[in-house]
Amino acid sequence: MKNKFISKVPLLVVFSFCCSFCFSQTNAVAAKKISVKNVDKTKNMSWKDFKKVKVAAVQLFWPGKKDEPDPLTSILKYIDRAGKEGVQLIVFPEYLLGRFKVPSPQTKAVAKAAKKNNIYVIVGGWEEFDNGEYSNTAFLFGRDGKIIGKHYKVHPAVGSKSPYCWPPDKPHDLEWEMKKGDKFNVFELDFGTVGIMTCYDGYFSESANILSLKGAEIVCWINGRAGSIEDFIVKADVFRNYIAMIATNLSPGSGTMIATWPANILAHVKETGDHYITAEIDLEALRIQRKHSRVFHQREPGKYGVITRKMRPQDKY
Repeated sequence: MKNKFISKVPLLVVFSFCCSFCFSQTNAVAAKKISVKNVDKTKNMSWKDFKKVKVAAVQLFWPGKKDEPDPLTSILKYIDRAGKEGVQLIVFPEYLLGRFKVPSPQTKAVAKAAKKNNIYVIVGGWEEFDNGEYSNTAFLFGRDGKIIGKHYKVHPAVGSKSPYCWPPDKPHDLEWEMKKGDKFNVFELDFGTVGIMTCYDGYFSESANILSLKGAEIVCWINGRAGSIEDFIVKADVFRNYIAMIATNLSPGSGTMIATWPANILAHVKETGDHYITAEIDLEALRIQRKHSRVFHQREPGKYGVITRKMRPQDKY
């Protein structure tokens, strides 16, 4: 037995050395910082030119009553601030723009600010359609001010007066009656690939997983709730999917944060109220991890069919 153990030692040493070397090489990635002010020169840059990207997350008040102030003024101020600070993407919570048809005074104002500051903007609102339907929509504005992407909330969130979560007590809740989204899209921006999910979408692990598998390097999780965004969900999504995440919430809640792989919280708002935070995401280091991840290389999608079946574990009880 002793000889067998000794014979395995060299292999263990080699394996440990290889693992240490891989991690040291990853941690030693000295990504050349590109200080990009939000001026027209970004038009001539591709995602490969962005080794790092500065992003901002805003926790902001949403009026619950008609006599309360419109958050649009604050939105525009934060976009201007981000532009002056060299931020490339600023993310706001859901609901903020109110309810409207596109285009609207709200979308026109945000578009103008995005173009003025040469910055990407993500912000939520209730989008109305000509047929009377509506959706909880996350809007993605490009540097030129145009709406270049949308995410329609896939999972409606409704309350329950019982001590449990089902069945819902609000069959006529706005989200219960809204037009739900049916997919998770990713968007190719000049600095990288971004995906969006809205509030309750984030409680389903498949949401971030799909976005990552479709190429999203940064997932923006916009929320609108009174409680705090759970950092353990953010850490789990970031770790399992090899992504960075920007999570935002309304000011009655908290938990707005920016995180990156493996489970690093770069900036975190733990209090209620209006807040603005920024952080720099190391895209080059993240891409190295995504390229060489054993998880991605060793997936067995043919064995995961149970995830897409209409199964009801609760029927057991």
